[in-house]
Order: sequence, then C-alpha cells, then structure tokens
Amino acid sequence: MKKSIQSLLALAVLAFAGAAFAADKAESKPGKCCVAAAKDGKACAHACCVAANKEGNNCTKCGGAGKLETKAAAKK
Repeated sequence: MKKSIQSLLALAVLAFAGAAFAADKAESKPGKCCVAAAKDGKACAHACCVAANKEGNNCTKCGGAGKLETKAAAKK
C-alpha cells in the first residue's frame, strides 16, 4: 500500500513538473483566420479574436496559442 501511494505521488510530481516546463515553452501561434487576414493586410474581425487580442493573447477558439507576438520579439 505504501509503495503504491509513493508511486502515485511521484507520478503527480512528474506531471506537474512537465506541465510547468511546457508552459514556459509556449510559442505564439495565430489562428488560421488571423493569418489569412494578415495576408490581406487586415486584422481579423472575428469577435473571439478581437477579444483575445485585447487581452494580449491569440484566439484559442480559432486554433491559435500563446501570447501575441510583438514586433520587437519578432525581430529577435
């Protein structure tokens, strides 16, 4: 019984550490609709994308992930 509790605790710690490491590596990925609008020189007009952009994030509903990439970060 004691070994199974220790095993579960070890798995929980590893899962938490993996999630924390993955959060640090999140990259900026805009949604498909935002990429298509940017090709046309426009901003995406979806309400979900506009709301996410105001918060400084990419729209996860449209397939985006992470924070918005700023022009200074893009140059690096």
